[in-house]
Amino acid sequence: MIFITILWLEWLEYLGVLLTIIGLILSFSVGSNNLLFIAITLTFIFNILNRIRSENRTKARIAGALSVQLKRFSAEVEDINNKINLYIEKQKTLTSPPKIASNVQKSDNQIIASLQQDVESINKSLTSIIDYIQEHKLEGRIKNLELLYQASMSSRKASNSPANPSSDKIKLPDRTVLSQAQNYDIEPPPKIAWKCIHIINAHSQSVTDLEITHDNKYLLSASWDQYLKIWSLDSASELDSIQASDQGIVTVSASHVNYRDHGIVTGSLDQVIKIWSLKNDRNSPRFKLNHTLTNHTGSIHGLEIASVKQIIVSGSYDQTVKQWDLQNGDLLESCYDDTGAINAIAIHEENGFIASGGGDGEITLWELGSKKKLGLLVGNVSSLESITISNSGDYIAGGCTDGTIKIWHLPTTEFSLFLEIEPSIELQGHHGQVMDLTFNPDGKLLYSCGVDGLIKIWYPASSKELGHLKIADDNRIFSLALSKDGRFLVAGGVDGTIKIWQQTN
Repeated sequence: MIFITILWLEWLEYLGVLLTIIGLILSFSVGSNNLLFIAITLTFIFNILNRIRSENRTKARIAGALSVQLKRFSAEVEDINNKINLYIEKQKTLTSPPKIASNVQKSDNQIIASLQQDVESINKSLTSIIDYIQEHKLEGRIKNLELLYQASMSSRKASNSPANPSSDKIKLPDRTVLSQAQNYDIEPPPKIAWKCIHIINAHSQSVTDLEITHDNKYLLSASWDQYLKIWSLDSASELDSIQASDQGIVTVSASHVNYRDHGIVTGSLDQVIKIWSLKNDRNSPRFKLNHTLTNHTGSIHGLEIASVKQIIVSGSYDQTVKQWDLQNGDLLESCYDDTGAINAIAIHEENGFIASGGGDGEITLWELGSKKKLGLLVGNVSSLESITISNSGDYIAGGCTDGTIKIWHLPTTEFSLFLEIEPSIELQGHHGQVMDLTFNPDGKLLYSCGVDGLIKIWYPASSKELGHLKIADDNRIFSLALSKDGRFLVAGGVDGTIKIWQQTN
């Protein structure tokens, strides 16, 4: 019935337009404007009704979506509160001393009143000390110290036996031992220096994604201005530019095996994925559209290529992860994620899994080439904007909207059981959203960028920041790309600028 009502409203509006045209013709031929005025009035009325109906439908959809998210968030908050309350109950091993009532009438005797004030001050001090002990878990620490002390006393008694005539003397360690370097489990971070080699005024709007081809010849850039461009990485010259979408392009990816033949894909706000090839025209590459994929019903925010298996993996706001054949564009698999819209996609082809994440803050692991769900990376409550996987497949990093970076360690790359894994490292990364991030080829360094305008270089083994880069003081960074050999680093800004760095050592 609703569909019939909507259809009639739209047809009535079209009829009003038709009557307006007829009235206009009659007004010229007959000289009467009555029909024209009536038709214009009806057209305005039907137009207003259609606008009101459209606004109500939009408000209803938004309200429904907000209601679902609110229920989900409320359930999560309630679960967290229950866990906190349970933890607090377990930690209540110490009791505070009874407090002296603040309304106790002080004695008229000056000496007794002074003593009462001293007792009250002592009571407050004891209370604050016990609160500090409870807050910092000093009881457990003291027990550990007692165990260590008992162990040291036992070893001391053994060394103070009668067979040791010099037991009453303190023996200092040998000077050569003190001068030897200590061996730590954490290796020192690698020293990498970057030098800016190019700054390009690339796009008229924000650079949403960047990709360096595996041979370090070309740089691909996508933007809100709807254009896909290819640049020479060596000279920073523009080689080709094409309007690849009717709306903004969100993501671009290139095959690591053969990017020239059906090896470039783009995803955009218009819910469309396009597969491109590069054809040489006068020794210069030119984009050629091969296939247009339209099975998604939401904007595309994650897009990667499994180069060896020739599979495209896409993630969308329609809550699906889809897998496509790279050569002919056929849809192979479609997995629905009931946790919400998908903001980011990453794949590890060698270990055969896909990582997807979005508004709920969790990362879902899927099997590449099937619909099987392998695991869930939990322990994060902030929405995810970006995901990256180390080359070894052992670590997955997620960039969050609250500025933090979570890193999960996968205990195994063979998922025989469904796993739920907590993050092993949390980095307090940026002021604002972490828009993009990528691991160094050896997995020792992590690069991240955010709306605070900084590219930060991390050493995850020690959770330390080694330094940072930026495009300009007043330019937020939306995208980041690192070459497969780690020699080139590229960042895209909100004003359309692209900046390229090269390693100097």
